Formats: sequence, structure tokens, C-alpha cells
Amino acid sequence: MTKFLKNLFSKTKSNNENAKCKYLIVPDLHGTYSIFQKIEQFIKEECEEDRIIIFLGDYMDRGESMKVFGREFHDGGSYHILKSILDLQFWARKEDRQMHFLRGNHEIFFEDYFLKNSSKPYDKYPFFRESVEALEFAFEHDYTLHPRFETFLENLLPYYLDKKSGYLFVHAGVDYTMGNLKQQAEKGALYWIRDKFIFNKDPLPFTVVFGHTPFDEPFITEDKIGLDSGIYNSGFINLLKIDNSDKKIIKLSA
Repeated sequence: MTKFLKNLFSKTKSNNENAKCKYLIVPDLHGTYSIFQKIEQFIKEECEEDRIIIFLGDYMDRGESMKVFGREFHDGGSYHILKSILDLQFWARKEDRQMHFLRGNHEIFFEDYFLKNSSKPYDKYPFFRESVEALEFAFEHDYTLHPRFETFLENLLPYYLDKKSGYLFVHAGVDYTMGNLKQQAEKGALYWIRDKFIFNKDPLPFTVVFGHTPFDEPFITEDKIGLDSGIYNSGFINLLKIDNSDKKIIKLSA
């Protein structure tokens, strides 16, 4: 365990009171476009230019029923989320804002299907088929969308580590029995792990902020913060605003 932590972080938790960090963390969206619109508004109107925005993954699947180019789809929300995220990325680059997008386990489904030509997720998951049907219809009407989507998938980050301020941002968590973060990403632990990480009592040198596992209320311990609200069932999302040592949960509803 000690060796694992040394290899994983290489530093102990930062106690530097002068370390400056300003984050807004956005957990799993799952095609809930009505809430994403409020998140986008919050980012553009309430977030300072130096605040780093991090999305924790799972942007699509299980989304809202919506129209796509005039046709109703069970998961049209996933298309609208994707298009809006791509537009938000463009805005962030133009405004010189720091914005990072992490890979979730649901992005792996899309990578398998669109980048690796695997039909396995399409055959296995009905919710995935619904999102793909909406996206492929949109690709037929917007020829720029498919290549932009593939570029988005290819550039997703496995994690974001701020050693100085003492935070690790990741989709699902970390696995104590594996090697460093790169190895864990390759083996999928960062995207899939649940109870083995959440309920392990061994202390971590950094605070791990994660999504993936839904909670009725944010899961908060000394070194773990779980934000996923099960948005597609609950109808709300928990954002995390970090200002140095101060942390605030911001709840947005449809």
C-alpha cells in the first residue's frame, strides 16, 4: 500500500496554505441537456477567467428525449450535449480559458464503436443504441460533426492531477492494487472502479474528486469527494466549486 501511494503520487498531500487553486468541477451529464444549459450559463456568467473548469466524463447516454434536425429521438439530448460541448470548447480556446474534459466509462463505448469499429457496446446496451441513433442522424445533416466528435474522443484526459494543491480529478476513482495512474488508465480502473475505492479506509495523500457512482447527496470524506447525482434519474447535478481550502457544492436542477 505504501509503495503504491509513493508510485501513484510521488508527493504527500500539500500543506502549502499559499497554494492557489480555483476550480469548478462538473460530474456526469448523461445527455441531460436541460441542465447542461444552466451549467454553461454558470460557467460563462459566474466563473472568473482564471477558474479552471474540469468535466469528469460520461457526457452522453441515457439522455433526454429531444428533436434532432426536426426528428424526435429518445436520446436527442446526447446530440445536443455533444454539440454544445464542442461549441464550449471553442469558446474556451477563444477566451483563453482553462477547460479540461476527462474520459468516463461511457466514452469508452463511443471510442469502441466509432474509433475501433466494435459493435459490442451497440449490441449490449439499449441506451447506447438510442444515443448512437440520434448522433448518426445528426452526422448525416452536419458533415463537420463526426470528425469533431472523433477529435473530442481522442483528446479526452484519463485524469487531472494538481500535486501542488493536493487534488486528483478522475472519473471513477483509483485502485490501490495497481500501479501508477497511466497503468490504471490502461487497465480501465480509473473509469470503472466503485466500492473497492470508495469504501477503502486507507488514507490518500491527495483529495480524489470523482463521479461515476451516484449518491443521493455528495459523498464527502477527508480525502474523497463523490459528485455523481444520477442526473438522468434525479433531475439535478452537483457541481463543486473550489477556492483554495474552501469547497462549495452548487446544485442545479432542470
